[in-house]
Amino acid sequence: MYMIRILLCLFFLSFRLVSSSQVSVGSISHSLKKTAKNIQGSFSVVNTKNNDIATFISDRKYIYGYLTDASFKVEDTLLLKKNRRYRGIVGTMFSSKNTYTFIVANPNVTNFASIIFDFKKDTTFISKEIFNTKGLTLLQSISKPDKVHLLFLKQNTSDLVVKTYNENGNTTSKVFRLKNEKLLINKTKETTIAKLLFNVLYNDYTITKIENSKDNHVSSPPLETAAEFSKLYAGENDIRIVFDKNKFYTQILTLNLNDGTYAFKKIKKPLFTISGKNKTSNSFLYDNLLFTTASSKNKLVIQVHYLKTNELLKEFIINSGKHIPFKNHSLVIQGKKYKTKKNSTLSKSFVRKMYYGDIGISVEKQPQGYVISIGGKKPATLNNPMMSFKISENTFQAINNYRGFIDPHSQKLQSIRNKKPTYLKTTIDNDFTPSNGKFEDDVYTKINNYIEKKNPRSTSHIFQLNDTMIFSFYDKKTNTYQFVAF
Repeated sequence: MYMIRILLCLFFLSFRLVSSSQVSVGSISHSLKKTAKNIQGSFSVVNTKNNDIATFISDRKYIYGYLTDASFKVEDTLLLKKNRRYRGIVGTMFSSKNTYTFIVANPNVTNFASIIFDFKKDTTFISKEIFNTKGLTLLQSISKPDKVHLLFLKQNTSDLVVKTYNENGNTTSKVFRLKNEKLLINKTKETTIAKLLFNVLYNDYTITKIENSKDNHVSSPPLETAAEFSKLYAGENDIRIVFDKNKFYTQILTLNLNDGTYAFKKIKKPLFTISGKNKTSNSFLYDNLLFTTASSKNKLVIQVHYLKTNELLKEFIINSGKHIPFKNHSLVIQGKKYKTKKNSTLSKSFVRKMYYGDIGISVEKQPQGYVISIGGKKPATLNNPMMSFKISENTFQAINNYRGFIDPHSQKLQSIRNKKPTYLKTTIDNDFTPSNGKFEDDVYTKINNYIEKKNPRSTSHIFQLNDTMIFSFYDKKTNTYQFVAF
């Protein structure tokens, strides 16, 4: 019996060591390659309906499609010559019969089409969409397995339009008329959705999509993303848009995609009585919990509200020059990590940096509770495999990359390359009490270490296959596409 226990311990130890390190899980030969042109883009789509994987590789003239099973054994291939009119992918969907549809757009994001790879019928084709986009600005896209939603702003009326592409080829549109809705830009001054969405930095209307999985398949977004003032959270049948340009209220607009109705509410932010010019603020939405934060020169406050009742569930206060009131936390100031909890000068430095920067807050659910991160905005240089996957034979910069058509895994990986970040990371339990919870290992850091060590100088992509993260890249030397599990 004693020996059996030892053998079991050794087995689980060895399994843990293997599963925590990178393992090559497969490769495919780029046998379809027709030209000597360099690879421009690549990405994979996991078909959650049948667990197959479709990998697409692009050079200047062609898109090559490889269908594999979950073990990366090639089952079928397809080839498509590029179309000059369309330059990037804004949405994807798939069927159980291994039909993969990509919604693509022209450089101005005013004309759209569907590119379809049907592995069962061994066909590829492009279907142009007749859709009048005059006066409309594409804000964001939401991809589901069987549909793609495109969210537009109608600038002259501040109406929102949702265009839905369905798996069966049908399209529908819903218009949300919001002209009479009373949104605020400060305590009392009314404004429009268009003004709340306008981003001075880009001189355009922007909204950032937050991938926030309840099953923790996607970890919390980087603080660079969470620090944006307009964020979109997609549910199964609704879209929630959170506006944080107002420093006194977090305003939440919920669009019901089934019946075309909407709901609106606003929640008071911390430090409500302090003037707007003397504070900075933001929020993060997780399920029906709203986490808000605000910082003045003297204190930083975090509040948790239950959205169904607007009830304030918890408040945390970090006073400048005082001890940080969390049992377990990691504090990084300009890239330097501090472990001590007793140095009160650290809270003073941290609070001031949050006050003078664009503050962001993000939340990640773990079994023992929640991990809260608060930090300043420092944009990452993003390599978006979807928007850099060029559909035409001309090269160009990614389509409106600032709109947030970003693959969440690639975005998270790129964000950790920032230099000298400043942030506070802490844990609370499920009752919102400061806890000694552990920070789970970040798989993106492991992938980044692998990239820096191996230096695969080619296009790459990260995706999730069941409970495993896969880093994939094209190896020019062997003309193969490699898959590495983490």
